Amino acid sequence: MLTHSPIRLIGGAVFSCVLLYLLFISPSSRSCTDDGYHSSLFSGFRHSSSRLTYYDMDRPQETTSQTDNRGQSQRRLDHVLILTPFKNSAQHIGRYFDNLDKLTYPHDHISLGFLVSDSQDGTIELLQQRAKDYMQHSERNAPWQTFHRVNIFQKDFAYELASNEDRHAFSVQVKRRQIMAKSRNTLLSAALTQEIDWVLWLDGDVVDYPPSLLEELMGLDKDIVVPNCYWHSYNEIGGYDRNNWVETEESWAFQSTLKPSDVLVEGYDELVTHRKLLLDMRFEDGQTDLFHTVPLDAVGGTCTLVKAKVHRDGAIFPSFPFQHQVETEGMAKMAKALGYEIFGLPNYLVYHYI
Repeated sequence: MLTHSPIRLIGGAVFSCVLLYLLFISPSSRSCTDDGYHSSLFSGFRHSSSRLTYYDMDRPQETTSQTDNRGQSQRRLDHVLILTPFKNSAQHIGRYFDNLDKLTYPHDHISLGFLVSDSQDGTIELLQQRAKDYMQHSERNAPWQTFHRVNIFQKDFAYELASNEDRHAFSVQVKRRQIMAKSRNTLLSAALTQEIDWVLWLDGDVVDYPPSLLEELMGLDKDIVVPNCYWHSYNEIGGYDRNNWVETEESWAFQSTLKPSDVLVEGYDELVTHRKLLLDMRFEDGQTDLFHTVPLDAVGGTCTLVKAKVHRDGAIFPSFPFQHQVETEGMAKMAKALGYEIFGLPNYLVYHYI
C-alpha cells in the first residue's frame, strides 16, 4: 500500500500555491490574448532560472536598436556566422585572421566557429593563441571591431592520408569528402545558434578576398551564393574550386546510367561528368558585371554564403550518396530538393592557396 507523508503533502500544496501566484496573480503575468504573453511569461522564468529561455523562431531575433549619426532608427543588422574546418593548417592561421580583421561588415555582428581535426602541426594551439590574442587586443577597439563570439571545437575522425597520397588525388576523393561532410556537420550543429541569419563557409586557406565580401554577398539576398574561386601567383591565375557547377542535358543522361550508390566528383580526367563549371563562365558572352549571377546546381565550400534557414530546414552535408553527391555538393542538392535556389558569381573572385 502506498502512503504519503503529511509534510510532503503540505510542501506540495505550498509549492503549487507559489507557482499559481507567479503564473496568474503576479503583476508581470498577462492574458493569453496579449501579444506579449509568451515573452512576458518566459522572461519571468528567465529572471528566476537561466536554464529556460523562449525564442520565437518565426520572427527575426530582436537586437539592440541601431541608430545613425542623426539619431534615426536603422534596420536591424543581420548576424553572420563564419565557419571554418581546420586540419594541419598552422601555416594559414596568421593570414586567415589578418583577412578577417579587414572585413568591413561590423564585427560585433560576426561570430566565428572553428573545428580542428586530426592535426599534428600545432594547429589547435596556434588557433587558440591567435584567437585569444585577437580578442584581448580587440577589447581596446570600438565595439563594432570586436567579433561577437569565437568558438573553437576539436574532434578527430582518425582519417589520415598515406605519406605518398595527394589530398586532391582522384582515388581518395570520396572517402576524404565523406570525412569532410562529418566535420562540417559537427561544426554546424555545435556553432549554429538562434541569432544567426547567415552562415559563411570559408576555407582556412582562402588567401585573398574583398574586405566588403559579406555585405556584397548578403546584399544579393540569395538562399545560397558563391563567388568564383581562383588561385593566383605573381604572374599567373587559374581556376581552383570545381565543385560549383550546373547540370547539363549530357550530365543528366550520364547519371541515368548510374547506380544510386555511385558518387560523382568534379574536375578529374578519370570521370567526365559533362557538367558546366562556374570557372568556365567568367566573362561568358561578354558579361563583365561583377555581380552578374548565374543559377547553379551545386557548390563547393571554399567561400559559400548560406542563409541560416536553409541549414535549419535540413540542408546538411551528407556523408552518404545523395543524388550521387556527398559533402558540399550533396548539401546543395538537398537545398534544391527543399525548394531553395543557388547562384554563382562568375566574375566575382576570391583566391585560394595553391
